[in-house]
Amino acid sequence: MRLKCILSSYAFILFWGLIGILTLPSLFIYFLFYPFVKYPQDTFQYLASVIYKIFFRLLPVVKLEFDLLDKLPDGAIYISTHQSSLDYPILGYFIKRYLTVTNLNFTVIPFASFVGELIGARSLKKNNLGDISKMYNEFENLLLNDRNIIIFPEGTRGDGIKLGKFKKGAFRLAMKTSKPIVPIIIDGSANVLAKGDLCFKTISSATINIKMLDPINPNDFETETELLNYAHSVMQYK
Repeated sequence: MRLKCILSSYAFILFWGLIGILTLPSLFIYFLFYPFVKYPQDTFQYLASVIYKIFFRLLPVVKLEFDLLDKLPDGAIYISTHQSSLDYPILGYFIKRYLTVTNLNFTVIPFASFVGELIGARSLKKNNLGDISKMYNEFENLLLNDRNIIIFPEGTRGDGIKLGKFKKGAFRLAMKTSKPIVPIIIDGSANVLAKGDLCFKTISSATINIKMLDPINPNDFETETELLNYAHSVMQYK
């Protein structure tokens, strides 16, 4: 147990250390180009993807196995299974030009809140209907400009054994904008760092499989419920 907690502490320090090292040059680039570009967070997302790649290379307990589409769609809603806090950097590893939503309360850690906002993470405040509506309007506008959204439709981390019930937000966006749903199955991250755990579950190398399924056209469905049920059926853990 002690070695597992030491390894998890190493991972935490490594991740935020890499973020800190690249924040200053990122800020310089951000303020230099901010007046001239529409989406300045693209620079941060590119640098964040570099950080994620370095992080996983220096994290001996994790091996990532990708099975992605040859060409990733633009203007798409990427929905993913969710087992661990590791899932966020895994998706940011290969998806570009996106916004994502999280239930994590970034506001309690000012630096994390600042960095998360710049990278494109939006914190969902469940009881604030005005903020939720504003966030989904932002998502809709981005999709109509051929940019991407990342959503965990379960709304929380699962156990990696049974897929949880999906919430309707992603599917409502798809039906409204006619943008494709791209399902992603992340399987194995709960075997490394599960929900509620502060320490890694293993000190041996564990494989996390990331499989991207074919895009789902919302125009093939009459209602968002039909679309949701179909997506849920194809994303079941095998």
